[in-house]
This record gives sequence, structure tokens and C-alpha cells, in this order.
Amino acid sequence: MFPEEQGPSEAAIEFANEFADAGVVKLDALFGAGYARENPQLLAAYMAACATNLNSFMVAATSIGDGGAFEEALMAFEEQMSAEPHNKKGKRR
Repeated sequence: MFPEEQGPSEAAIEFANEFADAGVVKLDALFGAGYARENPQLLAAYMAACATNLNSFMVAATSIGDGGAFEEALMAFEEQMSAEPHNKKGKRR
């Protein structure tokens, strides 16, 4: 699940960093440059949602009982995180 040189703690930090980076990119793409910086509560909520989503993938994969299912679910999650944001313009407060 984790590279041999990386344990769960390091992986958790890596995922948190990826969630933060993805959140800034997606929020700024949706609402304009600097929006994520101006709205840290929204960025935190985005990161929490990402962590919950990852946890759901992990629970689902481990409940299946197939060792390869976890890796498959994790790869699907990582693909979702790296997907380009939709370029919709929302209302800015």
C-alpha cells in the first residue's frame, strides 16, 4: 500500500499536502485567483471531504477482502484527485 520507505504517517502527510494543493487549484479555478487563500474555511472543508472520500475508499476496499481491491480503489481515488477542475464560474461573495 505504501512505498517501503514511506509509512502510514508519511503517507497521511503526503495525502494532506495533495488535498491542499488540489483544493487551491480547484477553488481558484471555480471562483477566481486567490479565492482559496481568502477562504481558508472552504479549503479546510474541501480537504476534510477529500479525507472522508479516501477513508470511504479504504473501508470499501478492505471490506471486499480482495488484496488487489484496495490498490484499485486507491488508484481510482488518485485519478479523481488529479482530474482537471470544471471551469464553471460561480458567484463570488
